Amino acid sequence: MLSTIKKNWFVSLVILVFAVLSVYYIYDTNKGKLKGKQVNGEDVVYSINNEDITASAWYDELYKNGGTNTVISLVQKAAADAAVETTDEMKETAKTNAASVRQSYQQNYGANYEEQLKRDLASTGFTDLEEYFVMVQKIDKISADYAKANFDDLKIREVSYILIQFEDRENPAEKPTADEAARMKAVDDLLASGGTFADAAAQFSEDTSTASGGGRLGIVDRNASSLDSSFLEGALALTEGQTSDWIRSNLFGYFKITCTASTPETLEANTEGSDPYLELINSYDSTLQGKATWAKIQDLGIDFHGDADLEKSVKDAMGVGE
Repeated sequence: MLSTIKKNWFVSLVILVFAVLSVYYIYDTNKGKLKGKQVNGEDVVYSINNEDITASAWYDELYKNGGTNTVISLVQKAAADAAVETTDEMKETAKTNAASVRQSYQQNYGANYEEQLKRDLASTGFTDLEEYFVMVQKIDKISADYAKANFDDLKIREVSYILIQFEDRENPAEKPTADEAARMKAVDDLLASGGTFADAAAQFSEDTSTASGGGRLGIVDRNASSLDSSFLEGALALTEGQTSDWIRSNLFGYFKITCTASTPETLEANTEGSDPYLELINSYDSTLQGKATWAKIQDLGIDFHGDADLEKSVKDAMGVGE
């Protein structure tokens, strides 16, 4: 009911290939060939980490056609490469993911899958899936580090919940009906008698998507705009170990929420073996990748040489525009 659909690896591929990281091939084969100020007879469109990115006459026309999107992609690529070293583990992960994508394309497109995949990648400038997946891991690392560093400001929480649905979802009563109150009391009685929140969720929660998992929603923060606003407000008000009173949602019914982590130490202990910040990014906070990348770009020393329109376009694309 409340849970959003988690992005699997293939959905993430589509989203990131077509929306976040583009023009890698252009960057790789034409690095330093973008329009801008003059340095040693060539134009510069931006500088990052004290390195001028220049343009030749051949690439000048490509920049005019590609415009801001080209610059955005090159800036992202430069930031990721400067911030995160490529490791053998990244390469192996990229190889595995690329093989899975090729298999999926083959299943969907048959004998001509390679041409379809090539066209899909060409629309963004990518020519190599493994290079793409290395870049995904770098952006993920930048984003996860940013989330951890801004833990308190983001109000990161791990939460679980129990839902009692409205008796009449089309025309819900303003206050709990006798039937709703009875179902809510059954939950409260079990908790009062020493039952765990997970047991109560498994037995009584009317959200079948989370009940079997003890009611666990996952990791949220203040930017989790896909969640019901009443639910999110209640969840963020909790600290670990606290359980809310019943919270009314105009859309769903009544929620009881428990917070299982509100500090980095507890969160990481609860999610041992996986990265909780990536769970947050992939599930509920779609703003973090842009914000984290922009912060890293600023750390490296981005200079648009007075082109306010270009700077605004890059910031807007990353979701950090004023």
